[in-house]
Amino acid sequence: MSGTRRPRWVAPSVVGLAMAFATTACGAPSGSAARPIESVPYDLTAPAPAASSSSTPAPSRGPHVFLLRGDVLRPASPVIAGGDVRSTAARALETLVEGPSDQDRGAGLSTALGPEVRLSLTDLVDGRATVEIQVGEQALGAGRLPLVIGQIVLTLTSVPGVDEVVLTAEGSRIAAPLPGGALTDRPLRARDYAALTATPTAT
Repeated sequence: MSGTRRPRWVAPSVVGLAMAFATTACGAPSGSAARPIESVPYDLTAPAPAASSSSTPAPSRGPHVFLLRGDVLRPASPVIAGGDVRSTAARALETLVEGPSDQDRGAGLSTALGPEVRLSLTDLVDGRATVEIQVGEQALGAGRLPLVIGQIVLTLTSVPGVDEVVLTAEGSRIAAPLPGGALTDRPLRARDYAALTATPTAT
């Protein structure tokens, strides 16, 4: 038996968010033909687990932007609410993109979003927010993607009236990595990223 490893064929839609970021940067059209890849990073082809039944993490008073302390997501300074749910949600995304404030940095908080990331609220209907992601020319590591998406989802769902989030790139819906690396294309809820809000237990 030959020791040559045959490449696996994986459609871009299966690779999901990691490939969508790369596609956005390269300008490749959506719906292009499948292509061979030697490996899929961060276990991105693993089946998505069922939604957790654990309680949804939420700060006591919101809305908040969620930032990082180490690899743990924490609610940061409150977002100034707008006149309605949509304007407040849009402002929450703007604040997230702006990055940590001086007060947040002083508290040891940072962000997984790179400086070229742009987030736009394109729709908000019946508690479901649709967010368009643009990343410019930067490359985002697969291992950091759950933190990036966790920041977006937890920030938006801290806005009263927003229950779930759908992600798009170049107008097309994309899958997103959950903690652990599995992909899902269903709407995302705060409970999906609850594991990222808990400090790992030392062993």
